[in-house]
Amino acid sequence: MAPNLARACRNAAAGDADPSSIRTYRWMQFEGREHVTEFDESHFKLDGRFESNSSAGHKEYQARIRAIYLRKQGKSKADIAKILDRSERYVSKWWQKEEREVPKPWGVHGFLGGEMGFEAVLSGAAMNEDTATDAATWWRDVEIRRGFAKDPAIYKEIMENADWESLPSNTKDFSTGAPVMKYMKDGTVCTQSYQKAKYSPGLSPATDKALQKLFAEYGIEGRTVGVLLNRYDDGKAMLGSHRHDCWTALFSFGSERILTLDHTPLLCQDGDLVIFGTQRHGVPKMPDISTGRVTVVVFFYPNNLQKQMMWQTIADDDNPSRAMVAIQHDTFLGQSAEEWALWGFGGRG
Repeated sequence: MAPNLARACRNAAAGDADPSSIRTYRWMQFEGREHVTEFDESHFKLDGRFESNSSAGHKEYQARIRAIYLRKQGKSKADIAKILDRSERYVSKWWQKEEREVPKPWGVHGFLGGEMGFEAVLSGAAMNEDTATDAATWWRDVEIRRGFAKDPAIYKEIMENADWESLPSNTKDFSTGAPVMKYMKDGTVCTQSYQKAKYSPGLSPATDKALQKLFAEYGIEGRTVGVLLNRYDDGKAMLGSHRHDCWTALFSFGSERILTLDHTPLLCQDGDLVIFGTQRHGVPKMPDISTGRVTVVVFFYPNNLQKQMMWQTIADDDNPSRAMVAIQHDTFLGQSAEEWALWGFGGRG
């Protein structure tokens, strides 16, 4: 079973460290609630897959859904109990049900557990007949790849070439997942403190290479019709905690900034890649940061094979998905930006 992200971050912070290597940051995800977190070198060695849940209720609901999914994959009751670290009696209660019959514990939003896909229009994530959209697809472990795409040219090219704009601020309806506009007390529309832009092949040759590497290693070519860019000029710029109904691959370039994942602060550095499912995430204010940072965000829906391989990480000691994508690597890594149209890349972002 994948280690817990919050526990791994706490253990890293609690270890013996050279005081000169410790970074201490103040951060605020919600107005008026300041946190202070220390990060040492062991934090930046966190690499791999980690379990992450927004609450005890989310973890419980995930276990119920996984029991059903694993039964459909041919696992025995004993096997499922071992994978979930639950009793066979617990498995018996849920594994023969259908997903729609599973009650959601308190705190699990109504739209979680329904079929994925309502956000395809907003995110630009591509769907086809092989897309996995059932309730089990909501859950994916967080994967951290430190220094996946380190190239100083990426930050410079994106900052100079992207068409940046400020956008209205919105939130989500907890029952349906639909976006809801946010307003000030005087009735004017709230605007985001960060800026956003669409990405298209050729805008940044260095970023093109990083995206091709991502697509090659993870087999998501053709599964997105756009990539978004977020710009944070300093620590005052932030993105409120939220979740998507698709999977996300997020690159961080420029100044180091905290990415909260289910309330756990992960300090991302230049070139880091984080891949996650529907976990609640955000970029908090960091008043000690005075320099800029951009993120390159790829939204995608997994196909059935990708979902199966990701779920195997909770049962297998090895890393099956890396073996699968290695076969694809040489095929796609060398393709040019002009060839991306063949992957279904381009158009809406």
